[in-house]
Amino acid sequence: MKLKHFLQLIILFLFFAIPTAFSQLTDTDVREARFWAEGKGKQIVDILTSTSGDKYQRLDNILHNDVDLEYAAKFVIGKYWRQMSEEQQETYLDLFDRYVSAAYKTYPLNIQEGDVSFTVDKILPENKIINIFCTVFVKNIEQNVDEQSQGGIKVIFALVKDGDSFKVRDLKIQESSFLQSYRTRFYKMIHEDSDDEIEWFLEDFENLVIENENNS
Repeated sequence: MKLKHFLQLIILFLFFAIPTAFSQLTDTDVREARFWAEGKGKQIVDILTSTSGDKYQRLDNILHNDVDLEYAAKFVIGKYWRQMSEEQQETYLDLFDRYVSAAYKTYPLNIQEGDVSFTVDKILPENKIINIFCTVFVKNIEQNVDEQSQGGIKVIFALVKDGDSFKVRDLKIQESSFLQSYRTRFYKMIHEDSDDEIEWFLEDFENLVIENENNS
């Protein structure tokens, strides 16, 4: 499995749930955020390295229970959301759900115990956001790992308080924002590949989704 594909798994399952409301933070919140991040990370690593036959189902449960897919879909489509009819919006939301669901299933999850680990390095609160600085270590994912990943992959999670728990507002890997990178990808699909025609984009997007589902 290529390293970038592994990172997509981490993004999809570890730390991508967009909040709909924010709460004021306390010192207790900041302390609890570390425990939340460590616990959530361990849960996903345990699933990724498990030999259980229900691995994909467990990941699906996390995807649909812990990820706000509708918010994510609207964010990455940006300005084009308002250009869609209600019918097109419903079609797009369904396709986006299927797109994310199929993404990780196109890669074998044969990650061995000990191949993946992480550390929570520091926590810096900023207004209503708690920035969690982590390092993800990857072993044996591919033979030729680039130099910057050999010392660990630097990841920043922007947490917000969500009720009695926390959710991630955004994520940066090596200074690259997940939300912005996906928006760039989708804007290219619409503007360059589909000439700003929403219906053409939806047709191309559906073909991509079906191809991913058939390869999963």
